[in-house]
Amino acid sequence: MNDSSPKTLVNVSDIYIKHLPDLTDVKIAIIGVKEDRIKPNDNGCALAPNDIRKHFYTLVQPKYEVRIADLGNIEPGESISDTLFALNAVLQYLHERNIIALILGGTQELAYAQYTSYQGLKHAINAVVVDAKIDLKQHETDHEQTGFLYKMIAHQPNYLFNIVHMGNQNYFIEQESLDSFEKMNFDLMRLGNIRSKIQETEPLMRNADMLVMSLNSIRAADCPASVDANPNGFFGEEICQLSRYAGMGNDLSTIGFYDLKATNDIDGRSAKLVSQMMWYFIDGVYARKHDYPTTESKDYMIYRTTFQNGDYQIIFYKNTSTDRWWMEIPYPKERSQHKGIFMVPCSYSDYQAALNDEIPDRWMKAYQKLL
Repeated sequence: MNDSSPKTLVNVSDIYIKHLPDLTDVKIAIIGVKEDRIKPNDNGCALAPNDIRKHFYTLVQPKYEVRIADLGNIEPGESISDTLFALNAVLQYLHERNIIALILGGTQELAYAQYTSYQGLKHAINAVVVDAKIDLKQHETDHEQTGFLYKMIAHQPNYLFNIVHMGNQNYFIEQESLDSFEKMNFDLMRLGNIRSKIQETEPLMRNADMLVMSLNSIRAADCPASVDANPNGFFGEEICQLSRYAGMGNDLSTIGFYDLKATNDIDGRSAKLVSQMMWYFIDGVYARKHDYPTTESKDYMIYRTTFQNGDYQIIFYKNTSTDRWWMEIPYPKERSQHKGIFMVPCSYSDYQAALNDEIPDRWMKAYQKLL
């Protein structure tokens, strides 16, 4: 199959050459960001967007009829702040049109602009970050050198509800950062935990609004050109599975692929992997189920689990068509301005925990954030 085949993605995508694509009925827009000046080791990431495209457009389209627009690249601004401002503006434009943004970095510090693009949407944001490290340090003299996670958490106004950090390798992470995540009731899923039960990442992806995908989370054998290549990390198949789970999340509206140092790539191996991650993400988008529990829906089984002391129960919902689970969390009456219940995606293992008289960790963390 070559890129001239009518079945390849290049022939079903509207690509910016001289004129901006028509965004009518477009579901996904691709934006490259050629910014790699933030940290000295990032040089070479600006070349990544076009390297990735070269392989992406040779792939065969998924079985669904996809509608993709490629908006080209954001060139580096006079300052790094100018580049972040430009990315923020493009993403806001796409939010207004309900178009999913697929960002090709560039480095992961661009994720701060990805986050701030949600500021005008007036709802709390759930973010997922896939990375080997957690950098919560604040740079005392140069704000641009401060990690994007710290900036997101410290940003005002605060519209961040939750961060899920996946793939962390604890020998890279200071205990202070792990403790801070725990105190804020954010979710951590270590690389080893995901490897043994990757399906447990799906409920977390299902609840996400934005995803930051650092290639530093992938082992060097599969992605030799990540900015910080290491022998341990996700296998290529695992990172593609996570990408598909992300695409299937009904609320996810931006995904960023960051930290590909194109000058270090070997036979395009890393760029090929990212192109395949994109393919799986797009395949997931077109397989979205829109199965959130509603009072009108008849596709759900309701399970009520009562704890042995009889004082409390957790109510679970299982969609009989998709086998996906949710659980109810009541708003705390004494502390919350809201009334009623808050619905959280979960898995069968959470239901099993409740049957064993254990409050699921996912339930407890969500409840604590509602206080």
